[in-house]
Amino acid sequence: MKKLLILSFLLSFIGGAWAQKAVYPLPHEGATPKGNTVCYALPQTAFEVTVTVTKVREIKGYYTEYAQTLLGLTNVISENRTFYKIKDVNIKPVKAPNPQKTYLVLLDNNQQNLQKELAEEPSPCLSQSLVQYSTTSTPIPSFFKNYSDPSYTEMEDSFTETKIIDGVVTQVPANRTKLVNVTNSQKAQQAADAISRSRQDQYNLVKGDQETPYSEASLQLMLKELKQWEENYLSLFTGLILEDELTYTFMVYPTDMKTPLFSIHQDEGLHYGYQIDKTEKLYCLELELEPNAVMKEGEVHELSGYRYCTPVPMNAVLTVKDPATTATTRVFDFGTVQMYQFGRMESLPPHQDIDLHKIGFIY
Repeated sequence: MKKLLILSFLLSFIGGAWAQKAVYPLPHEGATPKGNTVCYALPQTAFEVTVTVTKVREIKGYYTEYAQTLLGLTNVISENRTFYKIKDVNIKPVKAPNPQKTYLVLLDNNQQNLQKELAEEPSPCLSQSLVQYSTTSTPIPSFFKNYSDPSYTEMEDSFTETKIIDGVVTQVPANRTKLVNVTNSQKAQQAADAISRSRQDQYNLVKGDQETPYSEASLQLMLKELKQWEENYLSLFTGLILEDELTYTFMVYPTDMKTPLFSIHQDEGLHYGYQIDKTEKLYCLELELEPNAVMKEGEVHELSGYRYCTPVPMNAVLTVKDPATTATTRVFDFGTVQMYQFGRMESLPPHQDIDLHKIGFIY
């Protein structure tokens, strides 16, 4: 039965087979073979990692210190700050060339059209650097951003002037307007009064005391606008919480059963690649061998023919390590992934033909 399975595997590569004289592992220590040659790399399983980070901005209100005395509010933002938290992590397995499993093939002389064929099918190249970065920002509401409270107010000062009219000394009443500085507490009181008026207007509309009956649509529109007006002034006391989304996409190439993906710092955000800091909250990809799966090298020697590899099924798990407790927690199970770099290496007999496109990446 085993021989039949192997025979079936070999027969599946007959179409488009490439006849070869010899196959040399790279780097090759001996003299470089002369003639019609081509290089190919066996596949490895890489992962395209997409991380969505939420950037939270807390903005203190203009009148936070008066929130409790004027409105009875205690759950308000007392200082400006920015922090980051993980929203979502997703991984996608991708086949990529394995630079540790590269071979030089000396082909038969009758395959002279090989270079043209390779030019038409360039080898894929996957980078370990940042592939994609995007951000979605929440703007500061216009009312809060452009709010300008009155710093001065006009006040009329009444007094009497002494004038001589037709030779008679007369006291004439007079007044003048002057600008008076408004204290911060007075500004806060004005904003609190605006909130009270908005709430009273909403109550009156719902109660139905107005002389003119409104349609349901008109009533809902006015209530919505009054509610928005109330929330605008309320934000001057409570402050704002704005959330931006940052999305990072990058590649990782596991060489071990546990691969660090990224770390997250509450005040600095996401660190990946060489920026990973293991003293921060660390997220890793852990691979677990499936039951009955075997990680074992096949019999491969210098005079073997084409090399190929059979992937081994592994369970991919996202874990996180908390530096405060040093405890590692399983976050998400991504299911079974076929891992080529941990699979079984095999070789065909010398001079056995095969289609290289089906077993690896051609250079």
